[in-house]
Amino acid sequence: MGRIVSSGTSPSCLVTSLSVFGGSLLDGGRIALILSGVITALSALLGMAFGPQGPIRGGDIEIERAAYDVLAYDVSIKADPVGKSFAGTTVIDAKTVIPTSSVLVDLSDEFAVSAVTDGRVPLRFERLKGQIRVHFSLAKQPGDPIRMDVTYAGIPHVARNAPWDGGVVWAKTPSGADWISVALQGPGADLIFPCKDHPSDRADRATMRLTVPDPLVAVGPGKLTKTVHHADKTSTYEWTMPLPINNYSLVFNAAPYELVKDSARSVAGQSIPIHFYVLPESRPNAARLIAEQKKYLAFMEKYCGPFPFRAVKIGIVETPHLGMEHSTSIAYGNKFRFAPDGLDWLLLHEFGHEWWANLVSCADTRDEWIHEGFQSYMDTLYLEATHDKAAYLAAMKDRRKKIRNERPVSPRPEVSPEPYGGDIYDKGALVLHSLRFLMGDEAFFRVLRRMAYPKPELEKQTDGRALRLATTEEFVNIASVEAKQDLSWFFEIYVRQAKLPTLKTEAVDGGVHLRWETSDGSVFPMPIEVLIGGKKVRVPMAGGRGIVEQAGSDFGIDPDGWVLRGADAPLSDSR
Repeated sequence: MGRIVSSGTSPSCLVTSLSVFGGSLLDGGRIALILSGVITALSALLGMAFGPQGPIRGGDIEIERAAYDVLAYDVSIKADPVGKSFAGTTVIDAKTVIPTSSVLVDLSDEFAVSAVTDGRVPLRFERLKGQIRVHFSLAKQPGDPIRMDVTYAGIPHVARNAPWDGGVVWAKTPSGADWISVALQGPGADLIFPCKDHPSDRADRATMRLTVPDPLVAVGPGKLTKTVHHADKTSTYEWTMPLPINNYSLVFNAAPYELVKDSARSVAGQSIPIHFYVLPESRPNAARLIAEQKKYLAFMEKYCGPFPFRAVKIGIVETPHLGMEHSTSIAYGNKFRFAPDGLDWLLLHEFGHEWWANLVSCADTRDEWIHEGFQSYMDTLYLEATHDKAAYLAAMKDRRKKIRNERPVSPRPEVSPEPYGGDIYDKGALVLHSLRFLMGDEAFFRVLRRMAYPKPELEKQTDGRALRLATTEEFVNIASVEAKQDLSWFFEIYVRQAKLPTLKTEAVDGGVHLRWETSDGSVFPMPIEVLIGGKKVRVPMAGGRGIVEQAGSDFGIDPDGWVLRGADAPLSDSR
């Protein structure tokens, strides 16, 4: 969570501080390029962070938003595809954590607010830019309950290019039916309902009551608990999510969907329902996508532990945009474009976010590489699991071509609250790739599992206790404990700084001297693998230096591309 700051008459008045993947697939030495351009697409996903209200509200948080902890949202929305409008009421249940006589609630400027009550009597409120200030008749004390019922209406922001920017998509199905979709990850859930729009606070549970014209079916997160058909030829679909959920997963899609059901067995023993809401035109493809979904479940559970939402469902819903990791309701818009081996990269990536985004959620946007870097790594690891190590290494080398190193992957709070674009995908995956080399497979995969589930007993929980907010420092600590050494030097260079280390080499009497250089002059004891006489040899780099006594004519540095670094300095000869 960012620093707490005080607020003036508007959110801008913050004054006093209180504080892939597209890769190469190798088979028998032959390279077949698959999924070209996918890394570019994934890297662009962070472009969503800019919408009508600016970037997602991470980092510093005003006192009037920090003063309360959201327990539950009850969101009622009536969507009108003819007028392209929303009208509804959101009930926010919260508890007070800091004494306050007013709080701030986020809501896009496109909506007019007609009333705010505590469920019984009106509350005084002010409409600010992008927010509502709600006043209480008596100051709230820590532990006091807060209820705010906010009634609002308007024409929501339309996404220009979902999911890369946030908003509502008003589309048509191939048959000409209305098709409504919502994507919110970047600019936030306040584009469609009043909320506390900060990643450090997610509701423990949520309900969405979605009213749409017949014959549309509205699909939200969690379980469908009730459907009510109205005389005006609309229907309300009530969805209940009983587990903690990120704000940007509180979305819905509506179309004349058909439901295709299946199930899969979790490693934890439970049978998990699989629900795929698919357009009638796409139904012939549903079985094949579900078959792939089952493979991704087995893969993710093997390395990251049990599916965290197995008490709810695995949900997929077809969308007019490419896709998004909405919890228990994965947005899928890849149009069933399977790779030659059957892989649907989009579904693998978005489904994997059920672990790396929805089970383990970043506490602030500066830690968003925990979502994207970790799952991008898993995407590439899938090639190793389904093909071989050569395919994995080739895909990682392909990722290396995409990174820019202009800003840190996870900037410190005093630098920026924002994630750095595409590098949190590709460079984040490469950081984990290098960590695997440093630690070795056995220790590295234990670290991955512990980051997902810090304690083995949490893998047995299905009531939400396993879901948590995480930080980069937590991962540094987990890795250091498993490695039995302080790995802060590793993360300081790769994650906290933008510039990559470089390896300087010098030929000396038939051998080679190696030396790491870093932008800040800090010691970087990262071992490196070299090729000598056709064999790979690991060179220790204590103090950031190492020596190869006899290099040989076939000498090569890091032949498999394990260690993330800048361009090596040209080989010099001091003989």
